Amino acid sequence: MRKLHAGGVSFVLVAAAVLALGCSSDSGSDKSNATVDPAVEDFCLHWANSVCRLAYLCTTDPSQQDAAFHARYGASQDDCWQSVEKYCTSNQTGSAAFGPSCGPGKQVNAAAATACTDGIDSSSCTDWKAQPGGDCAAVCGVASNPGAGGAPGAGGSGAAGAGTAGASSGGSGTGSLATAREFCDAEQSALCDRIFECKPESGAATFGTLSGCKAAAASDCETTTHCVNGYAAASGSSCVTAIQTLSCADLMTEPDSCAAACQE
Repeated sequence: MRKLHAGGVSFVLVAAAVLALGCSSDSGSDKSNATVDPAVEDFCLHWANSVCRLAYLCTTDPSQQDAAFHARYGASQDDCWQSVEKYCTSNQTGSAAFGPSCGPGKQVNAAAATACTDGIDSSSCTDWKAQPGGDCAAVCGVASNPGAGGAPGAGGSGAAGAGTAGASSGGSGTGSLATAREFCDAEQSALCDRIFECKPESGAATFGTLSGCKAAAASDCETTTHCVNGYAAASGSSCVTAIQTLSCADLMTEPDSCAAACQE
């Protein structure tokens, strides 16, 4: 990976340090203390209360409320909201993701949010048991930014951040990336997205804001000589895709495709 110099610090080292601190591939990664958009909080309140109502309405038999149930929905309906809220104020990844994924850096798609909450509010217990979190995975996407290929509402509860890194041409960052400069722009932009997704507090301490990280990355790519010993475009495209889609825990190690893309 290229090196983004922020106060003389290598971007590779910063990425490793930021992603390693408290990062987990579990859906329960706690980012509830980070700043989230007010629209996320409003949506989350409605979603969490609706889910809690159904959870306790539809499991009146105590035998259905096992340890796993209480781990997700709280010890009682009264404290359920605090337990469920974390699922839509954190950035979840992986197969254990539940409900929406609306953590810091995410933006609510109003139409998808309305469809989600309307669906939960009108759900029967049979519907809820089939889909406990509702049809809400696409409610939150990475906030759009100049040069990025993502759009509000993209992403969801799968690999958050996918489709967010933009090449200099304004594409998704997963095309041919024919030149080493295009690869640098896309790779660095994707790394900024994931740093602020996986550990926003540390990202803010290092770069200030996501836009600040991207500005430093763009400046670095503009002034750096790229891949002096060769560039493999196919590996470059695979590298950007890996950065966008791997879990936070997996990103603590540089993807093989990134190491193969650019020889310095």
